[in-house]
Amino acid sequence: MLNDRSIILNTCVILLIYQLSSTAVTKPPEEISFDAWKTILILSGTIVIFLYLNTAMSPALPSIAEDFQISTSLSSWVMTSYMVCGAVMTVIMGRLSDLIGAKKMLMIMMVCFTVGTILAPFAPNISTLLALRVLQGIAVASTPISTKLIRDKVPISKFPIGLSIYLSAYSGGMALGAVLGPVVAASAGWQGNFYFSAPIAVVLLFVCWKFIHSDESKKIHEHDLADKESSSDIPTKAKKQDKKLDIDFIGIITLTVTLVSFLIAITFSGSIATNLVAFVVPLIIGVISLVLFIKVEKRVKSPLVNLKLVFHPVILTGNIMMLMFGILQYFIITGIPQLGSAPPPSGLGLDPLKVGFLQLAFGLSMMIFGPVFGLIMVRRRGLNLKLLVPGILITAISFSLLLFFHSTSQAVNAALFVFGIAGALLPMTLNNTNILFTPKEYTGISSAATNMMRIVGGAIGPVMTTVILASVTVSASVDNVAKSYPSPVTFNILFGIGLAMSIACVFLAIRMKRLATKMVPLTAKEIT
Repeated sequence: MLNDRSIILNTCVILLIYQLSSTAVTKPPEEISFDAWKTILILSGTIVIFLYLNTAMSPALPSIAEDFQISTSLSSWVMTSYMVCGAVMTVIMGRLSDLIGAKKMLMIMMVCFTVGTILAPFAPNISTLLALRVLQGIAVASTPISTKLIRDKVPISKFPIGLSIYLSAYSGGMALGAVLGPVVAASAGWQGNFYFSAPIAVVLLFVCWKFIHSDESKKIHEHDLADKESSSDIPTKAKKQDKKLDIDFIGIITLTVTLVSFLIAITFSGSIATNLVAFVVPLIIGVISLVLFIKVEKRVKSPLVNLKLVFHPVILTGNIMMLMFGILQYFIITGIPQLGSAPPPSGLGLDPLKVGFLQLAFGLSMMIFGPVFGLIMVRRRGLNLKLLVPGILITAISFSLLLFFHSTSQAVNAALFVFGIAGALLPMTLNNTNILFTPKEYTGISSAATNMMRIVGGAIGPVMTTVILASVTVSASVDNVAKSYPSPVTFNILFGIGLAMSIACVFLAIRMKRLATKMVPLTAKEIT
């Protein structure tokens, strides 16, 4: 009996020791630290103000055109120049952060944005204003830097949560500008949004300097894997000197010329009958520059854009869709304020406050569904491909609603709420799918290229919208003052083109899904 009790007691002791030892070696669940949450929230605040100051300028374009006595097509470059600069700078942020460090690059961008925002309302002419908008636009390229800072702070398992919050802030900034922009512009003129944003920019500049900390030894090295074998016997000093020259300046110049030339051609496309040269010359320059850019990227040792990566069928299809979606977003952001503010029979004839509320549903939809979809995809990563086609179908449905039912503010709000769901879902699925097919060593440049396509779309969208809406005008009197406003037909054309582009994206999404199920992800050796 005593032996039996001893056996039982010994067994219990052994089990207790085993339980304690297994508990001791079990790692506690990874949590996002307070410092990481602080970084996420501060960076989210910066992207909100960056995007706010773009979309908020849309309702101010007619006022800018009137003050500087320029065409509405030229005034759209107040938004376009901002986004073009952001697009060009996005693809080189990985390089610059590799040389300088993420925190330092963030501070440079914040200084440029703050200085540009303070000086912009005092611009004496359109040229000065556009130059200051270019200076501000450097900050639009902050996404790769912010992604790196979040990645360094957040545990790998929790990184999608941090990124989804940041991307929701991206969408929230666009929506906030669409809602508040008309109100501020109506009460304080086109300068009002700069006055509103300047003190916020100063505060964020200080907060970023004081509270964001980064281990600058963790630089973004996109080509380290390719360089290890070929440069193992090169002296350290020579490597450092070569690293300092590792920026594709010719690629930067040719890409910039390509983007600007095509956008100038789009700007003058509405006056082909009267000024054919203004359309044809920049178009030819853009084509030549594009050919030169591709040739340069094929030959240079460290290209600005790795063509083997971006021409992978899955990634290329995803980037084309992101470009088109960027255009569609700015059809909404630029076109809806003009629909709301234009008097009947041109538009809805709403006052500035109601014009802002016209896009409130759009903003709320993106801000609500962005984090929701992010959390869902963290738990079920296989949903990326499954939600790809539904995401673009939702976009097509929203433009169908706008095309046939934009005669009342209620109908427009309903359509924009639907579009906001697509705005929260589609960029996330495209980004995640592209990253899935990208080697880990090239994540930075791949995400930068995808984000660049969205920004380029954001640069093309306002130009296309203003050209379309200015193509046919009607005269209407407001307070006994007759002015020209977009014809109702032009809004049908705008939403009809948006619907056609959405349907084209549906077929691209189907193709992308099929390719993604058949093909395997790229490896670093295949790219180098």
